[in-house]
Amino acid sequence: EIATYIRQGAIAFMLQELIPLAVLVVILFVLAGAGINWRLGGAYIIGALLSYVTGFIGMSIATVGNVRTAAAAEHGLSRGLNVAFRSGAVMGLSVVAIGSVGLASVYMLFRDVRALAGFSAGASTIALFARVGGGIYTKAADVGADLVGKVEANIPEDDPRNPATIADNVGDNVGDVAGMGADLFESYVGSIVASSILGSGLPFFTRNPYAMCVYNHLIIDETCGNPSNPPLLLSFANSLCQRQLIASTRKAWEFYPSSEWTQSVSMFIALPFMLAAVGVLVGILCTLYVHVPARISEHKDKGDVMEALLWALRINVYISSFLIVGAAAGLCWGFFGSGSSFGKQNGFNEANLPVFSLPAGDSPCQPEAGNVEPAFDFTFAGRYAPYDSLGFDYPNASEIPWRLFVAILCGLYLGMIIGSLTEFFTAGTYGPTQGIAATGEYGAGAVVIQGLGVGMLSTVMPLLLVVAVIIGTYNLFGSYAVALAAVGMLSTLGITMATDAYGPVADNAGGIAEMAEMPSTVRDTTDALDALGNTTAATGKGFSNGSAILTAYALLAALIQDSGLAPPPRELVARFSPQPQALVSQADPLNLVDIYVVGSVFLGIMLPFFFGALTMLAVSRAAQSMIVEVRRQFRDIRGLREGAVGVRPEHVKCVRIATTAALWEMVLPGGIAIMSPLIIGFGLGQRALTGLLLGAIGSGYMLGILMSNAGGAWDNAKKLVEGGFFGRFHAKGSEWHKATVAGDTVGDPFKDTSGPSMNILIKLMTVFGLVTVPLMKPDQEDGWIGAIIFLLTLMLGILFALFWYRRTMNTMRKARAKVAKPGEKPPPLAAKSPYYAGGAEHNMDNVFRGSALAEAYDLQGGDRGVRLGHTKDPLNMPGLYSGVEDAPAAPLRPDSGEYWVKDDARSAPAGGAPGPLP
Repeated sequence: EIATYIRQGAIAFMLQELIPLAVLVVILFVLAGAGINWRLGGAYIIGALLSYVTGFIGMSIATVGNVRTAAAAEHGLSRGLNVAFRSGAVMGLSVVAIGSVGLASVYMLFRDVRALAGFSAGASTIALFARVGGGIYTKAADVGADLVGKVEANIPEDDPRNPATIADNVGDNVGDVAGMGADLFESYVGSIVASSILGSGLPFFTRNPYAMCVYNHLIIDETCGNPSNPPLLLSFANSLCQRQLIASTRKAWEFYPSSEWTQSVSMFIALPFMLAAVGVLVGILCTLYVHVPARISEHKDKGDVMEALLWALRINVYISSFLIVGAAAGLCWGFFGSGSSFGKQNGFNEANLPVFSLPAGDSPCQPEAGNVEPAFDFTFAGRYAPYDSLGFDYPNASEIPWRLFVAILCGLYLGMIIGSLTEFFTAGTYGPTQGIAATGEYGAGAVVIQGLGVGMLSTVMPLLLVVAVIIGTYNLFGSYAVALAAVGMLSTLGITMATDAYGPVADNAGGIAEMAEMPSTVRDTTDALDALGNTTAATGKGFSNGSAILTAYALLAALIQDSGLAPPPRELVARFSPQPQALVSQADPLNLVDIYVVGSVFLGIMLPFFFGALTMLAVSRAAQSMIVEVRRQFRDIRGLREGAVGVRPEHVKCVRIATTAALWEMVLPGGIAIMSPLIIGFGLGQRALTGLLLGAIGSGYMLGILMSNAGGAWDNAKKLVEGGFFGRFHAKGSEWHKATVAGDTVGDPFKDTSGPSMNILIKLMTVFGLVTVPLMKPDQEDGWIGAIIFLLTLMLGILFALFWYRRTMNTMRKARAKVAKPGEKPPPLAAKSPYYAGGAEHNMDNVFRGSALAEAYDLQGGDRGVRLGHTKDPLNMPGLYSGVEDAPAAPLRPDSGEYWVKDDARSAPAGGAPGPLP
C-alpha cells in the first residue's frame, strides 16, 4: 500500500514535469532548426527525448524495487543488498545503453559530427530541469518532514503519522534516481560528443595526402608567421609541399599517404563510441551479483557491517575497472598500433617521408639572399608529426596507441580517486564527519561552521588532481586526450551509477519498513543498507563532479575549434597554391587584458553563486509551505499526533505542494542557465563567451564540491549521533541530536539540489555555447541581439519575483493562522486521504486516548493485532477487568457510541495494589 503511494506520486510528478519540458524542447527545436540547421535541431529533440525516457525508466524500476528490497531484507543483508543494487543497475545500464545507442543512431542518421552537439544540448536541457526540479521536490519534503516531525513533534523519521513522509520518499526517486540519472546521462553523452568533435578535427585526413603534408609543416608557418604584407598570404607549408623533389618526378605531398576511412579521423571518432560499448558490456557483467559474506549479519558493530558492505560494492567496481583497462588497451593498439591498417601507412611507424625543417640558429626564419624563404633543411627520413590550428604539436604517429591508452587510464583512475576522497570527507567512519558530529555538543551554529569548513577543505585535493590530469593528458595528445579521459572516467558508469541509484532504493525500503511496522530485524537491515546508500550517493556526487569538469573543458575546446578564434582547418590548406585562406599564425587567442573578456570571466565566476542562491531559496520557499501544511495537519486532524487508530495523514496534499513548488521554482534557474551564454555570446562576442565559460567552469566545480561534500558530511554526522556514537544520552531526542539535525537541514539542499546542479550548469552553458557559437561574431558587433535576450530574461525574472513574493506572503499568513489553545476541543476528524484504504476493521476513532480500553487495544498490537487475529473483539480483551473472564465495557453514552472504562478497573499485579498497566 505504502509503496503504491510512493510510485503514484513519483509517476505523477514525472508526467506533470513533462508538459512544460515538452513545450520548451519544441520551441528550442524550432529555433535550432531555423537558426542553425535542421540536422542539429533533430538531434536536439532526440537527445531530450532519450534523456527523459532514461530517467523515467530508472525511476519506474526504483519505485518497484523499494518494496521488494524491504521484503528481501527479511532474509538478510545479502538478499536486500542485491535487490536494491539490481534496481539501481537498471538506471546505470539505461544511461550507458540508451546514451551510446542514441548517439550512434543520430550519427548514422545525419552523418554529421557537429549535429551530435545538438543531442548533447537536448540531454543537458532535460538534465537541468530534472535535477533542479527533482532536487527542490525532495528537499522541500525532507526539510518539512524533519523540522516538524523530528524537532517539533519528536517522532521518528519515516513515522507514518508524518504527512510529509510519503512526499519525502517520492522525492528520493524523482531527485536522486531520475535527476542523477539525467545528470550522468548528460556527462556521458557530452564526453563522447566532445571527443568525437575534437577527433573529427585532428590532422589525419581521409584521402587527402596534400593536407597531411601541409599539416606536417604547419609548425614552420606558426614559427615564422606571414612573410609578406596583407592581403597577400604566403604559407611556407603549402609552398614546400608543392616543391618537386631533387632526383624525383614527384612533389613532396605525393609521398604522403592517402588514408582510407579506417586509417583517418574516423578511427578517432569511433574510439569513444567503442569504449562506451565495452562499458555497456562490462556494466552488464558486473551488475549480475554482489557477493556479501553470510557472516556479516552476525556482526554487532555497525562500523564493521558498513565496511563489509562497502567492500562488497567496491569489488564489483574494481573488477569493472580492470576489464575496462584491458579493453582500452585492445582498442588503442587494435586501432592505431603498428600492425593496424592505421599504423602501416607511410611515415607512421617507419621514417620514410620527405620533411622540411627550419635551420638551426638565432634567426631561422631569415630569408636567404635573393629569396623570400629561408634555407630549409631537408630529410627523406621523416615521420608524420603534424601541428594543428589550435597550436598543438602532435607526437610521431607511432606513439599514438600508448598516449591514448594512458589518457584513458588517467580519467578512469581519477574518477576512482575522487570517489575515495569524497568518501573520506563524508563517511561517518572518518575524522571529518566525526568532527562535525562532535561539535553538536556546542549547538547548531558550531555544527554549521564545522561543516562549511570541512566542505571548503574537501575542494583542494580533487581540484589539484583534475588540474594535473587536464595538463597531463593535454600534453599527451591535445584536447582530444582530455575528452578521452572523460570518456575513460565514465566508461564504468554502468556499475558506478548502479551503486549511486542503489541509495534511494534502500532509503525508500527503510521508510516502507518503518511505516509498515515490519519486524525490528528488518528495520536494522534496511538501516544498514540505507547508511551504505548515503555513502555511495556521496561518492557518486564526487564522481559526477569530476566527470563534469573534464567534459566541460572538452566541450569548451570543441567550441573554440568551431568558433572564429582559431583558423578553420580547411582554410589552412591551399591546394596547388601557396596562398591559403588563412594562416595558422593568425589564430586569435584570448587576451586577458581585453576588458570584455575580463568582465565576462567575473560574470562567469558569479553565475554559479547566483544559480545556487536561486535553487537554495526555492527549496526554502517550498519547505516553508510544506512546514505550514504539516503543522496544520498535526493541529487540525484529531488524533494524528497521538497515533489514534484509523487516523491517517493527508499525504496527497503534501505531494501536491512539493510537485507544484518544484515545477514553478525550476523555471527561473533553468532560464538563466540557458540564456546566460547567449546574452554574453551575442552581446559581447565569442572571446567574451569563452571568458564567461572559463569562469563558470572553475567556480561551478568548486562550489559543487563544497556543497555536495558539506551536505553529505552533515547528513552522516546526524546519523552518527542517532546511532549512539556519543552515548545513549546524546542520541535521538537530545539537544546534541537537535544541533546535528539543524546542520543536516542546511545540508539537504546543499547536497541534493544546489550542489549537483552545478555540474549540469557548467555543462549546459558550454554545450549551448558550442551549438550557437557559429552564429556569433568574435567581437561585440551584434550587441543588440544580446541586449534583446537580456531584456527578455530580465522580464522573466521580474515576473517570477512578483509571483514568489505573493506566494511567500500567502505562506506567512497561513503560518500565523490561529492555533488551537491547550484543552480546546479539536475540530471534527477530517476526511481521510483518497489514496488510503479504510482504517482498522474495528473503528476505534471514538475511544479516549489514555483510557484503559485504548491501552489494552495497543498492548494487543492495535490494528496489526486485529489483522493478525490476536484481537477478536476490541471490547473483550485481557487487561480491562480484574475478573477471570473479560466482559464487555458498558457504554458511557450509548447514543454517541463512546466507551469508557474506569482507570481503577485495571488488572492488579499479583500481590500488589492496582496500578497502571506496564
